[in-house]
Order: sequence, then C-alpha cells, then structure tokens
Amino acid sequence: MLLSFYLHIVLLISFTIFSFVAVSFIQRIRTENNLSSLTPSASVHDAQIELHSVANGTNKSPSNASVARIDESNLRENIFGSPKAKNPILDRLTFINPPNTVCIYPNNMENYMIFIVLSRAFNFDFRQAIRGTWGRSEKYKGYNTTIKTIFFVGIDDSVQSAVRLEQARFNDVIEIAIPESYAFVAHKELASLLWTRLYCPLARILFRADDDILMDTFLLLNFIKDDLNLNVKDGLYGWFRFNNTVHRGDRWAVTKMEYKPNTYPPYTFGVGYLFSNFSCQRLVNAANQPNHQIVRIGDAYITGILRDLAEIPFYDFKDLKFSYTFYNPIPCDEYFMNNPQLLICMSKLHTGMRDDPLEFYDVWDAILTKYEKSLSDIFD
Repeated sequence: MLLSFYLHIVLLISFTIFSFVAVSFIQRIRTENNLSSLTPSASVHDAQIELHSVANGTNKSPSNASVARIDESNLRENIFGSPKAKNPILDRLTFINPPNTVCIYPNNMENYMIFIVLSRAFNFDFRQAIRGTWGRSEKYKGYNTTIKTIFFVGIDDSVQSAVRLEQARFNDVIEIAIPESYAFVAHKELASLLWTRLYCPLARILFRADDDILMDTFLLLNFIKDDLNLNVKDGLYGWFRFNNTVHRGDRWAVTKMEYKPNTYPPYTFGVGYLFSNFSCQRLVNAANQPNHQIVRIGDAYITGILRDLAEIPFYDFKDLKFSYTFYNPIPCDEYFMNNPQLLICMSKLHTGMRDDPLEFYDVWDAILTKYEKSLSDIFD
C-alpha cells in the first residue's frame, strides 16, 4: 500500500515536470516565430546591399541602415537576367532563411570563404560538432582568411520547429523547400549553389562538404595559400573519377530517360570539393536551360554532368588525400596523426550509423596536437 502511494507521488511529479517542459518549449517556439515574423526579409534586405556593392565595386559589409526591402525575385533577376528562370525547376527551389543576414563580409574580400555543408534536418548533433571543430566560423589569423560555415537542410516536418529555433540561435541554417530524401540530394546541392549566388555573391572561394566528414581545415587553408591560383586555374578541385558506368538497376539507378549516356563525365567524390563563386555562377547558368533535367546522383550530376555542360575545368587536389575507415578498427584521429596529407577522413558516420559525435572533437584535438596549436593561436 505504501509502495503504491509513493509510486503515485513519483508519477505526479514526473507529469508536472513534463508539463512544465512542454509548455516552455511551446512558448519558445511562439517567441521565435514572433521574432521571425518581425523581420521576414532581413536576409533579403542585406542581400540588396550586397548586390549594390557588386554593382558599384564597393565591397561594403551589410549595414543596419533602413532601406527599401526587396523581394527575392529581384535577386533572381540579377542572377538570371529575369525574375523567372528559364528552367522551372530553379523557380521551385525556394528558401527559408534565418531572421538575420548570413554573410557579413570582412574588409578583405579576397580571403572570404564559405563552407557549404549539406546536412539532414535532424542532424543537430553533427552541425553543433562542426561549429566547434573543423567548420568554425572565424577569422584564421595565420591565413588571413575568414570562413563562414552554412548548413543546408531539407524540410522534415518532425523537426521543423527545432530547426527554426536553431536558425534563430546560430543564424547559419538554410531550409530548402524540398523533402529530406535521398532522391532530392542533387536538388539540394543545386539549391545550395543558387542560394550562394543569391545571398552571398561576394564570397570568393567555396568548399562543399557533407556533414559527416572529418576534416583538417588547416591543410585545406595551406593548399589555398600555397597551391591555389584562381586567376590562372579557375575550376573545380577534388578527387576525380573517370569512365564511371551509369547504374541502371540498384539504389543509384538512373534511367535512360534521365540520362542517356552509359558513362558519366569525370566527376569528384561529393564529400568535399573546392571551387570559386565564379564557377558557382557558371554551374547555375548551365542548370538554367529550358530542357535541362537534374540527375539524382548528386556528385555525378553537379561535378560531372553540370560541370561538363558549364565547360568548367577540373583539377585533382595536389597531394591531398582522403580515406575511408568504415570497417577499419583504426579511428580517424590516428589517421590524421600519421598522415600529414590527409584532408578528409570518413568513418562509420558516413555510412549513416548514428554514432556518438564526440569523434568530431577527438579528431579536432588530434589535428590541433599535430600542428601544435591552441585555439588562441588560430582565431582572432
């Protein structure tokens, strides 16, 4: 009898705590929605200033000055030469932006770089780990380079309210109005390029990555400083594959109606590749043709088919390596410690296993140790 009494007390306390948490969460969502509704086009507002800077060659950072707001159709007219794209697919790629501008430019635009990270909406833990490790949005002192990491997610109704809270908190998550589905990965990647041209046209260098990779950011910055000359060799840099057969009968199947040739043009692994904003514009232009069709295999489509249509040259990363460790017991942090040219390591995270994101921090600590750096040595 006494045990039953205590059990009822515990249940009552648990219900009270649950009710308090639920009410608090709903209030937070309403608060954030109210904040968002007060500034629905802030990012468009700042994009207007950015485009004004492009037109006048001033390269000024967005200000808080009150100016007339513009619709996204004006930005699309600047990109396409018309408010409507020639290809209706591009018109259907729309965005839900954070309440404030994402790209705030430094004084030295020469070294402003964006990490375009494709992420699944429910991968909150991966995004938070990236913010604290290889994708820190900071100015890297030794390289005089400012990096801004931007995450692109699709629509997932089960976590949409939480994504909106994340947008308001970190101001680095862009929602693309397409479903979170493997079938739309190529659409998501193309949308990320279109968004970059619309809302961040002054960034000079872009690096596209997945949210489940582990990366040595300093090695990439060294490559950009020592080996990259976009004035001489502007193109797409990665690890290219040649004469790859188009799959017709498995999860990567592409029908003849989608893509007739039996082999893809040279394309790079989608886990990470480097290119300029000028090449980004050329890719968007190539997609903006009336009869152009998106092929759903993202890396083969963007870095192979679309790159080929845009006539963008391609180059292999000079001396940079990547590694798969899916079934290898040696963890990625040891790979980075023992291989000075390893840029990207893909562990079982890349196979879709929901493992502990602490691996991001273990690898980051190993990389800092390798370079004998502390955070105060790196960031302004």
